[in-house]
Amino acid sequence: MENVAEHYANELNAQFRTLNHFVSHAGEIGRAHETFLRSVLARFIPRDLKLSSGFVASPKWTSRQQDILIYKRDFTTFLEIGDCKVIDHQAFIGSIEVKTQIDSSRTFRDAIDTQAEFRNQIQHRGLHAIYAWEAISFEKALDALWEFVRTAPVKNYDSMPDVVYVRGKYFLMANRDGHRESPPYHVWHIRDEGITEGQALLGLVASVWRFGQMECLPWWLLSWHENLGMVAAKLHEIQWPDDLKESITPNTP
Repeated sequence: MENVAEHYANELNAQFRTLNHFVSHAGEIGRAHETFLRSVLARFIPRDLKLSSGFVASPKWTSRQQDILIYKRDFTTFLEIGDCKVIDHQAFIGSIEVKTQIDSSRTFRDAIDTQAEFRNQIQHRGLHAIYAWEAISFEKALDALWEFVRTAPVKNYDSMPDVVYVRGKYFLMANRDGHRESPPYHVWHIRDEGITEGQALLGLVASVWRFGQMECLPWWLLSWHENLGMVAAKLHEIQWPDDLKESITPNTP
């Protein structure tokens, strides 16, 4: 399966390079990149799930447009125009914000804030991921995450993205073990001594099960889980900064 994923990751990279050779309009490039990623993810997810761009609607609110929506097939679709849908909030499984380029900490922080707003609307259900074709360094991304938490530690602890995947650089996955004092993230670096692009892509696929469906991984993802774990020395825990260790834990009587 990792060989298959590597093939698809190479296909994504080729599409990225080819499109940027012909097209310069940022909006068109962004939409094409969303389509590329959606088409690859659709090859891995269960048949009872669908992928599109669009909005999530509930009796009290309608979300901002989501770049990639993952949702259950057996719920009503309120509106469908091309590949843009308006879906029932009960159908929601996950969303992925796709960025062509995150060129500054401010841009990354804006993406975190936007996703946190939707995450609060949906009551923290499902997968919430950020995928970037090109982005800031791992160190700058971590600094932006910590600054986000510092603005409201107890609240924003629950609103951090589940996954941050920067193509060719790093793959961050939230720990979510139920203990606030635990390391909040695991990271895999995409490089010669780390993981491959295909393995990172499988990590994004695995996050659909882990955070979206809240189910055990299927058999063909178990090797990803085992091979990229602590035993293989490819996974590294990200610890809280000293000033956040206490502030993220609510006061108890």
